[in-house]
Order: sequence, then C-alpha cells, then structure tokens
Amino acid sequence: MALRNITERTYETVIEYRLVFDDGHYNGFAFPCDKDGQLKNICPEALKNYQFCLDNPEAFKRYNKVIKEEYHLPVSAHGTCSCGNEVELVDEFHGACSCDKCGQWYNLFGQEILPPQEWKEDIDDDY
Repeated sequence: MALRNITERTYETVIEYRLVFDDGHYNGFAFPCDKDGQLKNICPEALKNYQFCLDNPEAFKRYNKVIKEEYHLPVSAHGTCSCGNEVELVDEFHGACSCDKCGQWYNLFGQEILPPQEWKEDIDDDY
C-alpha cells in the first residue's frame, strides 16, 4: 500500500527585511525589521549594537538602509498514512522515512516498505 493524497515537493517564498549598517558588502550589522524599517524582535544586546550604529554614522557606507531578502525554501512532499497521520517524505534513513504515529516505513515515492531492521543486504561474492 502507498501513502494517500501525496502532495509533491514545492517551494515557499519567504520575504524578510533587515535594517543594515555596513560597508556595502554585508560586513557590519543587520537588524530584523518590517518593510518600513521598524525594528522587530530585537534583544537587549542587539539594541545596544543598534544604538552604536545610530551614534556612529561615519563608520558605515550603508547607514540605516532597509534591504529586502527573499528566500525560496523547499516544502517536502507528504501524504496521508493508512493510520491517518500526515507523513513528510524526507530522507530519514537511507532514502526512507517512517510514520511518527504508527511506525510504518515508506520510500521517498510514498510506497510502503519493510522497516530497516528487516532489510537484507545483497552480497555479491563473485568479485
């Protein structure tokens, strides 16, 4: 038996913004922000660095500049196991993966296979 409702691997686009203070070659500081340059999720240590940057504009070629970074991250193929659990088709062990709920093993095409402890090696003694 195979996984049901298999969804092929896709890519997710992630867009992030950074407030940059550097030499123009990414050597310096970058702080997470929104598209308008408003800082977000900044820890106290980073806030001290940010204040240093604001106090020393002459130290940077790019000063207080918002840059946009776009990433295309893979989203693994997945499908529904016979137990109803969603299984992500990732190379967990020698091209196979298992269901977290029932323990059934699958190859990366979503086909059921024996668990690794039951695999037998093909040994060719003719060489």
